[in-house]
Amino acid sequence: MSLHLTYIKLQGSIPLYTHHTDVELLSSWKKGDQAAFDALYQRYAVMLLKKAYEKTGNKETAREFVQEVFLEVLERKDRLDIHTSFKAYIFTALRNRVLNYLHRQSIHHRYEVYQETRPPAMSNDVESYLSHKELTHQVSDAIQRLPEKCRQVFILSRAEELSNKEIAERSGISVNTVEQHMRKALRLLRNGLQRTPLLIIPFIFF
Repeated sequence: MSLHLTYIKLQGSIPLYTHHTDVELLSSWKKGDQAAFDALYQRYAVMLLKKAYEKTGNKETAREFVQEVFLEVLERKDRLDIHTSFKAYIFTALRNRVLNYLHRQSIHHRYEVYQETRPPAMSNDVESYLSHKELTHQVSDAIQRLPEKCRQVFILSRAEELSNKEIAERSGISVNTVEQHMRKALRLLRNGLQRTPLLIIPFIFF
């Protein structure tokens, strides 16, 4: 597999920053040393790309996510507040994008299965309300409006199909907390999707 990043072009030669820490590079970049940012990009871009491709299986989507992560860092230069590490920050940003993508794909798949298996008599009612694309967009928007922890737990459950125990282990929280987040997420989504036809609700939530 050969993947190449083409979105952010590095200009000129980059000083050797091999022995500089991420903190030092971030500090230099914020003081105006663009080459320090380029060094961070070179240090992590390929790792991010491989991880994104591993999770999505789509080269273009993987490239887009990596581009978005680094562009987000660039745009937040003056207000960037990293409480862990730069590596953890960008991998978390990538992870959030991947999870949202996987959930959209999950909705797409469930809808296709639903379309194939629903009784013919139901067809006109659903199709007259929303197209597949519109429905997916509506559900995705509702999920994005969830509180961060609820959203992460919901996506891990529905997109990656993890058990509550697996979600708890991955997130570093208790199973009871996972269940609380899921109940809250489902309640908020049901309230936010009240106009969605009842025939469609099962493939979104179950």
